Amino acid sequence: MTPQTPEDLAVALKRGRYDDPPQQLLTQAAQFIADELASPAAAVGKEEIRTAVWVLNSHRYFDLTHLIGQAWHDTRGCDARIQKHLAQALIELGAFDAADRLLDEGLNAAAISDDLDFIPEVAEYQGLRARILKQKFVQEGDLNLLRAATDAYLQQYRATSSFYHGVNVVALRLVEAQSGLPSREGIDTGSLAKTVLGSAQAARRLDAMSPWPLATASEACLALHHAEPEAGWCDQAELWLYRFLAHPEAGPFAIESYHRQLREVWRGDPRTNETCADRLAGIVEKHVVRTQRRWSVDPARARELAAHPEELEKNFSGEKSFTVSDLRCMLALCPNIGCVTDASGVRMGTGFLMPGSAFGMEPELVFVTNAHVISNTVPESLRPADARVTFEIESAAAGAPRTHEIEQVLFTSEPEEVGRVLEQPEKLDVTIVSLKSRPEGVQGLLRAANVPLPSPTTKAFVVGHPRAGALQFSVNDSVLLDVCRYERLMHYRTPTDPGSSGSPVFNSKWEVVALHHAGSQKSPRLNGLGEYQANEGITLRAICQATGVSGHLS
Repeated sequence: MTPQTPEDLAVALKRGRYDDPPQQLLTQAAQFIADELASPAAAVGKEEIRTAVWVLNSHRYFDLTHLIGQAWHDTRGCDARIQKHLAQALIELGAFDAADRLLDEGLNAAAISDDLDFIPEVAEYQGLRARILKQKFVQEGDLNLLRAATDAYLQQYRATSSFYHGVNVVALRLVEAQSGLPSREGIDTGSLAKTVLGSAQAARRLDAMSPWPLATASEACLALHHAEPEAGWCDQAELWLYRFLAHPEAGPFAIESYHRQLREVWRGDPRTNETCADRLAGIVEKHVVRTQRRWSVDPARARELAAHPEELEKNFSGEKSFTVSDLRCMLALCPNIGCVTDASGVRMGTGFLMPGSAFGMEPELVFVTNAHVISNTVPESLRPADARVTFEIESAAAGAPRTHEIEQVLFTSEPEEVGRVLEQPEKLDVTIVSLKSRPEGVQGLLRAANVPLPSPTTKAFVVGHPRAGALQFSVNDSVLLDVCRYERLMHYRTPTDPGSSGSPVFNSKWEVVALHHAGSQKSPRLNGLGEYQANEGITLRAICQATGVSGHLS
């Protein structure tokens, strides 16, 4: 039976069950587990928590892993596996320093603990430290970080012969060569790639239920294509990739992990077909668009596409649910869309810049997000003093992260339950702030003059920052379902991921019509009886009325 309450879903998570629950219910279940752990006397076993955080990471709910894992850590200390999953979640959320501290703690605990569970995790901890160095290199382009990442993976490969560490050595060593760094004595990249391929094939025979050997085999063949471009290795890489994507255990986390490696390390460009890495990255992207109904684009790539829109025409001209013009408009607006993080860099949600005049406010530009993301009063939200805002397009242009602090809270309104229609807009789940600084050259998003009328052809597009990275654009099934009679709530069937809270909801003219705040598999209908699957936004009209501005533009 599908869990209907937070308590039931918490039990299911601790047993390893995941039935694609509503995001709001899943968040409540994670909070329920964290609250259980707050009591030292609670009978919550470590195996249950290990299972729950593994399930959440597998489905890319890294913020919820962070919530539960931190609650365990704060009340019960360092557990070998929970520590690994928590550090992994923090890496995915971009909190590299916090993750590194956890890994240090885990390694120190392993050195003195009698707990045998630490033994297999030590290599995992070291691998995650190498991953941090790799991601820092990707972000900053510092060749010293590249060298350090290669060294870290190489050390682990020599200690464990793990195909995962080995394929990273191969990939990073090729990047070193392309960057002009000297070769390493005793390392032949082509020979190592063949060894890694053999190890991955052997691992697949031993454990057919794991998708990771398939992804590794594909990447090893990609490396061999670089060494022997006429030997058919790219076709082999594609074959292994299709096997990986078809594997029943290749979930969102596994697929995004390989996709990210193709884009960031191999420089694969899904929009072109010039290299083998391009070809593979394009296959994964089309799979994600088809199966997860979204399109993600790295900030640096978004800047390139905005400058060269002809590439969009070449790659998306055959799509029926969205147009190249839609993508072009979206890319032009992306510099105004930011990611909300805590002081350590953990991603908590999305927000966007708008002219202050849209809300009757003095600042030239204000930043709009949810109250459950930034608030002084809403439980589990970030306090304004602890919140930071990054605009990924700005950071990509600068070649390093750029953060902006909150100057002042100008307006805030607490959340309400999904689907609850109120005549008075008392609870809008919105916080509007001014920033101490902002990106240069941005003008803010435009507010729509009116709330759109629902119809089978009326679109509602959401652009935001899922909690693990790139800008994400809902491309399929983006239909406006309904608007409540007070024009306060808007329901739409638009694919969203964790971290989309606070995203702008656009109409077909790419004007902001609503602030995205929640989604549910069983949302009460806004008009009439019954329930349905829907995402919910608070209309800009209702927010403007609450700030003292006319709801409609003349």
